[in-house]
Amino acid sequence: MFYGKLRMLGFRAHHVKQIYTYAQSVVESARSNGGGKPVLKRLAARVDKYDYRLDLDTTTLVLKLHNNYEVRLKLLAPRDRVEKYRGWSNYEIVVRYASGGFWISVYFRRAVKPAKPKTVMAIDLNFGNLTLAVFALNALNGRLVRLKRFKTPLRKVLTHRIWIERVQRRYPRSWRFIKGVRNAIEKHGGRIKNISWGYSHRIGDLITDLALRYSSIVVLEDLDKLRNSTKKSKKFNKKLALWFYHRVQFCIDYEARERGLKVVKVSPRGTSSKCPRCGSRLVNNGYRTLRCRNCGFIGDRDVVATVNLYKRFSSKYSRCGGLGVPLNAPKPDENPSGMRGNRDEAMISIYIINLYES
Repeated sequence: MFYGKLRMLGFRAHHVKQIYTYAQSVVESARSNGGGKPVLKRLAARVDKYDYRLDLDTTTLVLKLHNNYEVRLKLLAPRDRVEKYRGWSNYEIVVRYASGGFWISVYFRRAVKPAKPKTVMAIDLNFGNLTLAVFALNALNGRLVRLKRFKTPLRKVLTHRIWIERVQRRYPRSWRFIKGVRNAIEKHGGRIKNISWGYSHRIGDLITDLALRYSSIVVLEDLDKLRNSTKKSKKFNKKLALWFYHRVQFCIDYEARERGLKVVKVSPRGTSSKCPRCGSRLVNNGYRTLRCRNCGFIGDRDVVATVNLYKRFSSKYSRCGGLGVPLNAPKPDENPSGMRGNRDEAMISIYIINLYES
């Protein structure tokens, strides 16, 4: 009965099968969540390759609809983005209806040859900046090859979010119904989205290009380990930061995999407060530097975090079980770029690049 009604509406046989499969999954999901009424929350449809034609030369997409109708669309993606996927295999698209318009996502894939790793790139991300350190993979003392720092636009994002909350507090009940207020909130929300995604894509390209140059294994913080503690926090900026970190890591992850680079996630707990040399707890030494009372080690807190991330990766993937070797942390008077004996010298070899232009 269901099949016949859909066929009468002009859908092809394989369309009917996909609609039925999706509808069945929605019903089963509702049953598993307490047996409530099935609700279709997102209007989206996957379109197989034989139901559309994609031309990258003219950046046009022709969709075949039911009853043999066709619609021709112009892709809005920039030319350099389109050229990036030339030669890739396109296998499907997703059409969704949101915010009063139709949006189409085009999916590509290709076989990637894994790169042979020679170094390890540990990445520490915090509210104000992103710090990366490249370590030699097979060096017994964990020789530091490269150290670099990037600013983040998270403070700019937080400013827009604070503005939205102020408006919502001024109009606690009516902001949803006043068109001008609602449009202003949506405008600032769009800026938050554009800033975060724009930065994430740019930083993902820059970091993975650098990782490819050094043939690095990319080591990221496992943000799921921080999720429980963040949920308990009443400070919204912590939740906003975690949301922003996830976007940045998503872009770094997929850009790295596109280049055949291995991505590993390790627990970040204690990486900014534990001495990389003796394992004791570090104390504040002024202006983002930390000091160990036990062994006298002094270093920049972000660089310390990258060293500890590398140590955690090395202990997890030691030679007896995989890649990496244990790291011997530098002595306080040694000079591995950014880990010097006093706070004034701790930042000498760190390059600061602002990716976001206000």
